[in-house]
Amino acid sequence: MLYKTEGIVLKSMEYEEADKIVTIYTKNYGKITAIAKGVRKIKSKFGSSLEILTHSVFLFYKGRNIDIVSQAEILESFFSTSKDVIKFAFAANCVEMVNKLTEEREINISLFNLLKEVLHGLRKANDPKLLSLSFKWQTMSLLGYRPSLNHCCRCNKIVDDQKEMHFNIREGGLLCNNCVAEDKEKCIRVSLYFAKLLRKILITHLSTISKATIPDNKMKELEKITNIYIGYHSEKSFKTDDFLKSL
Repeated sequence: MLYKTEGIVLKSMEYEEADKIVTIYTKNYGKITAIAKGVRKIKSKFGSSLEILTHSVFLFYKGRNIDIVSQAEILESFFSTSKDVIKFAFAANCVEMVNKLTEEREINISLFNLLKEVLHGLRKANDPKLLSLSFKWQTMSLLGYRPSLNHCCRCNKIVDDQKEMHFNIREGGLLCNNCVAEDKEKCIRVSLYFAKLLRKILITHLSTISKATIPDNKMKELEKITNIYIGYHSEKSFKTDDFLKSL
């Protein structure tokens, strides 16, 4: 059986003498792992359509153990001609996150569109780190881990904005003053700026965020909480995080 869909290549690995195993996040079928035969031969029909960060239309053949990439036509190659190592690294970090946090064949068209949007935005982003961190929060939201920022994540009372606020990683959001008093040692102190920024991130298109910048100290706070939150709720680590830290 043949089936066709567009997708973005998350991972590409050499296999045997001339083949590749590719992981593709597709619009209509979710994440698919498939084999592309003969792709590493000089006269391969696939060209660069199976390289990481490439958006293509794929024709798959349903295999017994693994599906086979029959055809691929490039729609857009993100960063294929870019010499910006930093933006490429952030893009690679985004696709690694999608790869590690999603299961095979779980359809999420909103996540596919979000991934496409962040890869577009990173090419012209004023601050690629801010954009990638925003993508991560929006991704966590789509996967069911949206933080509670207006109501206490424990008692559901409205959280009062104040200079210093408290974020509970395990319970997923801000705590009101009463709940903080009961469990303060398990919370992370965050600024009002962080709370307002994260609220805005969760409701703003990435194309708008790509034009924004924030102060360095606020970026450090956002990055710290983002990494702790994703690490706790996903129980995953990302190889590209180490590379980004070295830049």
